Amino acid sequence: MKPIIRRIRELEQRLPPPAPAFSGPSGAEQIAAELTRVGFVRGENESLAETFARYLGITVRELRRRLQARAAGQPA
Repeated sequence: MKPIIRRIRELEQRLPPPAPAFSGPSGAEQIAAELTRVGFVRGENESLAETFARYLGITVRELRRRLQARAAGQPA
């Protein structure tokens, strides 16, 4: 076990320190802000997905289908 720990310590000393974490708004916050900017404000009980689907003029079910198709590498 000691050789592994020693090797890890050597690597930690040779590698640069990690970059600081991004501290800006999340992707969801950016999408929500952009939708609000163009006039699509989230309803009191509306999810971001529901607002985005409304913006696209499709149902949440259709949005889910399109996102799953894109994730699988298929055209939406």
